[in-house]
This record gives sequence, structure tokens and C-alpha cells, in this order.
Amino acid sequence: MISDLFAQKAASALVLVMTIAGQPAFADTTSANTTDVASLEIVAEPSVQDVLLAVCEKNGYGENCAETLTGMLWIESNNRFDVVGDHGLALGYFQIHYKMHKISADCAKDLVCSANWTIGYMERHSYPTYVSYAVQCHNSCNAGNGYAAKALRNGARLWDQPLTITQDAAIDLSQIPDETVTAIALN
Repeated sequence: MISDLFAQKAASALVLVMTIAGQPAFADTTSANTTDVASLEIVAEPSVQDVLLAVCEKNGYGENCAETLTGMLWIESNNRFDVVGDHGLALGYFQIHYKMHKISADCAKDLVCSANWTIGYMERHSYPTYVSYAVQCHNSCNAGNGYAAKALRNGARLWDQPLTITQDAAIDLSQIPDETVTAIALN
């Protein structure tokens, strides 16, 4: 009885240490009096980059798109969903002027929804044909303020450094229709 209690506490401590260290934990608890086996698997949450890549892929793009969005997100909010900017006019990860663009505040603060909206906005400004121009237009077309270059640099710098998702709401990729396909003009 005492050894079973010790084994359970040791397994719990191991799971806690593995969780804190960010490693998958597998706890196998067995009792001398039973053959039941309980196993526990802790899976790491997706990173911001994982989610952005999934959104880009649902829109017909790949890693370059996700890297670009990572850089934009970093400039706009430092990866915070609850940022309010431009005197209350811009919200969320990508600092979207939600009233002007007629999207909900909840969408602006949601990583999946705001990333999907940002891709659509960039597409309306010649993405992926003119990446720098499309990225710059998120901040202000033809502003000449270096926004696009900085976003692309930050995306490249941060791509291999997993960012933690900060929003309270669960990540829901199902809000992007599977039939979303981006038409890429072939010139």
C-alpha cells in the first residue's frame, strides 16, 4: 500500500517535471494487486507558427506565407491578442482596424480568424505576386516607412523560435472553410 502510494506520487512528480520542461510525459501506473494500466500522454500546444502555417496551407500557401505573417504579428502586437492601438481603432494580433474593415472585435483578437483575414487583405493587394507591397499595404500602401522590410526580417528571425499562443479562446481551424482556395495568377 505504501509502495503503491509512493509510486503514484513519483509518477505524478515525473509528469509535472516533464510538463514544465515542455516534454511529452508518459506515466504508467500499475498496482501489484491489479493488472489495470493507466497511461497519460501530454501533448504540447501548437505554437503561433504552427497555427499560422495551418491557416496559410488552408489558403493554398506554405511556409513563406506563415513566416511573413509571423513577422507582421510581431511588429503589430508582439504576439499579444489583447493589444489596442491607433487610439482604439485597431485590435488584436495584427492590429486590424476592425470597424473600418467590418470585422468583429472577436475576429481581430483571434489568431486564426485575424490571420485568415490578413491573408485575404494581402491578396487584394497583389499577394503573392508582390509580397513586399502586399505586406506594406497592411500598414499603409506606399507609406515608405520600412514596415514590409521589417516584417519580413522579423518573420525570418522568429520562424525557428516557437511563439506561445496568448489568446484565451481555443484555436479553431474549422472556422476557415476547407474549400478556401487561393487563385494565383500565372503571368
